[in-house]
Amino acid sequence: MKIRISRALLVNMIFDLLFGIFFIYYLLSNESNNGYRWLILLFAAYDFTDIVMSIRKIILANKRK
Repeated sequence: MKIRISRALLVNMIFDLLFGIFFIYYLLSNESNNGYRWLILLFAAYDFTDIVMSIRKIILANKRK
């Protein structure tokens, strides 16, 4: 069984992973003791949730074929 992934979805997942890792790294550093910490946490959560939803979309699309 060959899994088909569109290029746009794959690029989106890679960028979400990179930005999510960057946001988590920034949260764990000492420089993130400002008032925008909750906003950075929301961006990181969105990025990782988007990765999970993209994986779900790939699974459902390949299940139909």
